[in-house]
Amino acid sequence: MTSEPGKDINTKTYVLYSIGGAIALILITFPFGGVAPLDEPKVYASDGAYYNLGVPVGISFIAFINLLIFIVSSILFWGSKGLFKNLIIDSSALSFVFLNYFNYYVLWLVWHPQITVLPFLFLIKYNGASAIQVDFGQMVLIAYIYRIIKRARKPRPLSGLESVKPVDESPQPGGVQ
Repeated sequence: MTSEPGKDINTKTYVLYSIGGAIALILITFPFGGVAPLDEPKVYASDGAYYNLGVPVGISFIAFINLLIFIVSSILFWGSKGLFKNLIIDSSALSFVFLNYFNYYVLWLVWHPQITVLPFLFLIKYNGASAIQVDFGQMVLIAYIYRIIKRARKPRPLSGLESVKPVDESPQPGGVQ
């Protein structure tokens, strides 16, 4: 895996690298879930049931860290030709999208609210209360898909031609013509 602009890989391999990078990024940031700031008690009692808030808050915190990595790397490296820099952007995007939706799944497992996915929004109903939340996962997923489509449409040199240098047939100063 090189970061030279001339030594580019195909889109399928790039997507596999970005999935691998997302898995690695999740594994690297996963320990930070234990240090997530929690204002309430870790175990919450409501209606005779006990809810452990540590797991959903920890996953949300890890997702937030991955979102910050995506935002900062996008600001710094967007439009870069380097493979490694682009993999940082796309791996952090995929890791955030996975953790975002995994967090909503864990919330559904813990509290069993009614969750409706709308374009760029979540509508969550629980015990008669409703809340609308912005779905950053959809926005980041759209940015990732845009980047992959743009990468797939970029013209690539035919294999083997990148090693052949064109012959300079222009007249040389002071030489025989």
